[in-house]
Amino acid sequence: MSFIQAFDQHGAWRKQFALRLKLLSEWLTDHELMEPGIRERLDQLHSQVKNDKITVAFVAEFSRGKSELINAVFFAGYGRRIMPASAGRTTMCPTELAYDADLPPCLRLLPIETRLQPQSLLDWRNAPHKWERVDLDVNDPKQLAKAIHKVAEVRRVSMEEARALGFWHDEVPEDNPLPGADGLIEVPRWRHALINMAHPLLKQGLVILDTPGLNAIGAEPELTVSLLPQAHAVVFILAADAGVTKSDLSIWRQHLSAVGDGQASRLVVLNKIDTMWDALSSPEQVQLQIAAQRADSAEILGVPLPQVLAVSAQKGLLAKVNRDDDLLKASQLLDLERALSDGLLGQRRRILGAAVAAGVDSLRAETGRMVHARARD
Repeated sequence: MSFIQAFDQHGAWRKQFALRLKLLSEWLTDHELMEPGIRERLDQLHSQVKNDKITVAFVAEFSRGKSELINAVFFAGYGRRIMPASAGRTTMCPTELAYDADLPPCLRLLPIETRLQPQSLLDWRNAPHKWERVDLDVNDPKQLAKAIHKVAEVRRVSMEEARALGFWHDEVPEDNPLPGADGLIEVPRWRHALINMAHPLLKQGLVILDTPGLNAIGAEPELTVSLLPQAHAVVFILAADAGVTKSDLSIWRQHLSAVGDGQASRLVVLNKIDTMWDALSSPEQVQLQIAAQRADSAEILGVPLPQVLAVSAQKGLLAKVNRDDDLLKASQLLDLERALSDGLLGQRRRILGAAVAAGVDSLRAETGRMVHARARD
């Protein structure tokens, strides 16, 4: 079962829960048991089930194929790339994809200059007039992809401005970007991007967080203070042919090693395994090389081997668009989708089910006390 199919099942399961709560509400009303306290508790339970969100954060250094992986897993139905995924740097600022029924489909962009002011990202969220807004036509994949490509825009600034914005650090010169011939530094044009669209998965409560590169993560402390720790799952992407590089290890150790609901919430993806498909090597030799890279990555990052998966996002997207089952199998993309659906959705369902069960048990006890009090009277 693909992640999309599993998420559809999760949505149907939540709707069934909501229906049961509605029937319980009607039964309590019919039997004159709907006291204000019980109604409030039922409303809380219903809101908890209806508005449950699942956040999946995709984290990687530049040029690891992160945006292509998001396209392959979530947006292949459009028949083309939606997130920018060309060679080189693409997504330059943290980008959230979600659905808010109160807003039209749109892309909102927060200018990078807001970093020079003391307000937090949460404060800026409450000031929508400070964001640049681009309306989206979700029925036109070409317009949609063109509009979303704005998250890849950059500015060229002086070294002093780059330092003030958090993209130049004198104490770690080896991590600084290379100045151009004119002495200017390339920085993202936007600090944060919010994409609101009625994609079926987003409508059911999925939130996708796309985070770009070590420099961008380090320059936006709210990513590691609030956004990444709140993610229910973190997908960390490496390049299969390179393994764990120094910058990959820095991201993992500084920002991800203690994120989420424990170790099971993290998946490591070795992307671009198609670069290892060598005509001079047999398929068995290629699989041995991939297995060795998985084992090395698991050991370096300190995660169980089953949580390290090898895929080709580009071939997986191509296979889905062209309905090529053989290429899809070779891309191993469905292995990642199964890991997401089994681990993430299974864990989320257990947590939500336990919360609702506890709430209903409390309701039952309170209603029982009320019935006993009436019988006594």
